[in-house]
Order: sequence, then structure tokens, then C-alpha cells
Amino acid sequence: MKIFNLELTWNGVRSIFKKELIQLFRDPYLVAFIIALPIVQLLVTGLAVERDLKHIATVVCNYDKQNASIELEKAFDKSRLFDIQEYVYSQEAVVSAIRQGKYRVGIIIPPNYSETLQLGQENAKVDVVLDGTQGTIAQSIVNGAKLIVANQSREMLERGQLHSNGGGTGLVDMRAKILYNPEMKSSYFLVPAILAIVMHMLTILFTSFAIVRERESGTLEQLMVTPIRPADLMVGKVLPYAAIGFVDMILTLVVMIWFFDIPITGSFWFLCLASIVFIFTSLGIGLLISTTCQTQVQSIQVTTGFFLPSLLLSGFVFPLEPIPWFIKMVSYCLPMTYYLDIIRGVVIKGTGPQELWFQTIVLLGLAGLLMGASVLRFKKQIA
Repeated sequence: MKIFNLELTWNGVRSIFKKELIQLFRDPYLVAFIIALPIVQLLVTGLAVERDLKHIATVVCNYDKQNASIELEKAFDKSRLFDIQEYVYSQEAVVSAIRQGKYRVGIIIPPNYSETLQLGQENAKVDVVLDGTQGTIAQSIVNGAKLIVANQSREMLERGQLHSNGGGTGLVDMRAKILYNPEMKSSYFLVPAILAIVMHMLTILFTSFAIVRERESGTLEQLMVTPIRPADLMVGKVLPYAAIGFVDMILTLVVMIWFFDIPITGSFWFLCLASIVFIFTSLGIGLLISTTCQTQVQSIQVTTGFFLPSLLLSGFVFPLEPIPWFIKMVSYCLPMTYYLDIIRGVVIKGTGPQELWFQTIVLLGLAGLLMGASVLRFKKQIA
């Protein structure tokens, strides 16, 4: 049989086909990668995309505390979009809670809300304060809040609870106050996250070759007969990549500031410290992969398999609120989830260690855990 002037024989094609299948199934990592990865990626992405934004963590400050304002609170809480989780007593507390990242939205009802509605001479005011770092989500929240306020006004008019006197409308006027990114530029949200993703990917990828490369070249056994201890070997392997990762982080921050015109509004030194911890966490992941795999091809496969959940489930692509709880638990195991909070908080919100201490401690714990697990696994291999 000839195809494009190439003569093919069925026996030859069949022999090579069987040989490649046998060779393929000798590598369990590759088989799992080929079969499982597309399914997992489709499930995770589909579950994140198919769900509308809902259950947004919300804090409320109600200065009025009368029936009309309480009904408005209930209208927000009954909606699928907002989930009121805390009541505070000042506008400053609302802004502080949003700044700390505890809540994405705050509702502030002024003290004269019910009285203004009863008089009907002017619109009653309601302030919705929200984190604008992610522009598309912020716009969806604003639209949803406006719809809730409009429906509540219509229901009160139908029940005869609102009256119009002296030419006033007697309705509720919602005012949205966007914090940190009032113009809702997507670059403010995406560029720091891209910086984190690139740094995470490179440090894991390079370190995942550290032990595997020595094993493939046959120099690992030579190192083992020297007086160097396993822990010394692992730390010595990691430090050059840590230095390179830190230099890359500084250079990318300079590009972010000068090229994309995104200033760092918080503490630069805290960001550097948290980034160093994150780099060591990423290096720990790469080192653990390196002690697990036998070849560099396997290292690339496992690294890619780990990188996709970090990209999809850390909050880089999709918000975490609509993701099912059992997938969200995976998100909270990923270092990228915590570092994104840190870099976006420092760069956009101006937050510091007082607000981001928890994320920093989690990263520090993960770094120690991963490094320790890598050393123990390496000792077990050479024992």
C-alpha cells in the first residue's frame, strides 16, 4: 500500500504499533498522565465554570437597626449571591475586614435609613463596599446588589410601606464603593498572579530535575560515597535555585512596576520575605518530585500534573466561592492559594504582616513539611 509515495506494509506497522504499546505501558506515570489528566482537568474546570457566583462572604454594619433596614439585610442574606457572616458596628470595621481579606463585600446602612423611607422626600441611601481587585467579580457583585435593592424597593411600594411626598421618590439608592481597584482594571488582578504562577512553575520544574539528573548520569552513587550527608546534599541542591528564584522575583516585580505601571502599595520587604518562603515551598515540591521519579520525563509529567490544579484551583482563574467544598479542600492544600492572597494583598490593597500572617505561617509550615519529606524519602532510597 502506498500513501504519499511511501510504501507501507501492514506487518511492519503492526509490529511497531505493538512495540510502542508495550513500551508505553511499561511507564505507569505516563499512562496515568495520559488517561487521568484530561478527565481531572475537565471535571475541575467544569465544576468551577458551570456554577454562578454565589455565597459571597459579606459583613454588615447597620446603623439604623429598624424594621426597614432589617428587611433589607434579610433580602441580601436570602439571595444566593450574598452570605452575611458578621455584623460590625462601624464603617471602619467593614473596610478593615475587607482589607484583611476576611470578606469580599460590606453593606453599610446609615442611621436615617428607615426615617428617610417613611418621609419619602428623598431616596434612602445604602452603601455597598467591595473589594475591587478582581474587576469582573466586582462588577457582578455590584449588579447583583442593585437588583436586590430594586426588588426590595418594589416590594415595599407594593405593600404600601413607601410613600412619595413633595416630589420625592421614596426609593432606595444603592451606592457602590470600589476599594483598591476603582477602575476595575484586569491587569491589577492578573499581572501579580501571573508573576506568582511563573515563579512557581519554574522553581518546581528546575528542582524536580535535581536528583533525577544525578541518578540518570550515574553520579548519585559517587556523591553517596563522599562524607556529604543526605540533608547537606538536599540543601546544597536547593540553594542555587532559591537564589535564582529570588533574582527572578525581583526582576519580574521591576517589570510589573515599570512596564505595567502597577505600584506596590504595601511593604516591599514583607513581600520579599513572603516570596522567599514561597520559593522554598515550591522548591520543596520540586525536590519531593525529584526523589519520587526515576527519569526526567517522569519529573516533567508529575510537575505538569501538579501545576494544573495550582493554576485552576488557587483563585488565579476562577473565584473560590462557587467551587464545591470537596474541591475547595484541595485548593487550601496548594501553596499558590496562600501566596496569591499575599502578593495581591501587598501589591493592590497595601496589606502587611498584620493581615497576612496566617497565609505566611501556612507557607512556612508547608516549606518545612515538604523539605523534611524530601530528605526522609531520599534517606529511605539510599538506605
